[in-house]
Amino acid sequence: MGLRDWVRYTGAIGLAFVSALAAAAPAVRTGTVDTPDGQLYYETHGEGPAVFMLAGGPGAPRTSLMPEFDHLAARHTVVYFDYIGRGRSSDLPAGKHHSPERDAMDVERLRQALGFERIALIGHSYGGYPALAYAGMFPQRLTHLVISSSGHSAESWQRNIDNVNRFVENQYPETWKKLSELRQRGVKTCANDYQDLYGEPIGQLYWHDQAKAALRKPVSTDPRDKFKRVVYCDMIGDDSEMKVGGTMAHFDARPALAKVKLPVLVTAGRYDPVSPPVVAYEIGEAFKAGPAQVRIFDNSSHRPWVEEGEAYFKVLDAFLGDPAM
Repeated sequence: MGLRDWVRYTGAIGLAFVSALAAAAPAVRTGTVDTPDGQLYYETHGEGPAVFMLAGGPGAPRTSLMPEFDHLAARHTVVYFDYIGRGRSSDLPAGKHHSPERDAMDVERLRQALGFERIALIGHSYGGYPALAYAGMFPQRLTHLVISSSGHSAESWQRNIDNVNRFVENQYPETWKKLSELRQRGVKTCANDYQDLYGEPIGQLYWHDQAKAALRKPVSTDPRDKFKRVVYCDMIGDDSEMKVGGTMAHFDARPALAKVKLPVLVTAGRYDPVSPPVVAYEIGEAFKAGPAQVRIFDNSSHRPWVEEGEAYFKVLDAFLGDPAM
């Protein structure tokens, strides 16, 4: 995933579905949890069985998932949090590295601290990687697992990179020429000069309907809630828009999922080149002990829960079920 894409969808969208959320704002509580890597910041919205929200990037804050998922707070405790190194949580101590497995431990430490016996996880984009890691590590702690527009391994992340670069090369040849010139001078793709050129074309990939992108407004202007590029480049490598490196280079969640049996929903947008439908089906197939549901939204790119919010949450509500039953 490109470093700049999260800016396109971190705010609230001016659609009737999201506007309706404001009519019944859920109870919000905030706090921090002490962990071996520092303080973990969290917010809980609503009451009921816990649904933990895992943000993307890697490097995006919890606000990238707001306010759409507050829809769930009418019947659930929706837990938003910033992984260590992101948002309002502590920076990762020197000498340690970010990884999906390390982020999965943030989830487990937060679950223990908040006192939930079992939880549902929703991991969007990069957030699906630590969600899958958590499912392999702590399956007994899960009631439901939702993987939204995500991937399963270094292999799927490399396909993401290749798909995006193919788009820029073919649709923006003038930009690709400038990027190639930077690379010939030894500039890596995590560098500011590269990202300044790369960000604008790839932002279009994350929307099927570009008009909806223009409607989004920032949820937070607090500088603490900005994207943390250092996390992205630590995890994906300093040439992150060309080849998977860093701690992601050897990640593959699939082997640990073969014996995991629990309700699983995998979603994707039909027009998403970053996390295409074929990868959604591959994730579903990794759960060999029990079939996962796979749902493709035909009028969306990377965020069907924004572009097709009403349809998406109808599917999600049915999957999570009624906590009162």
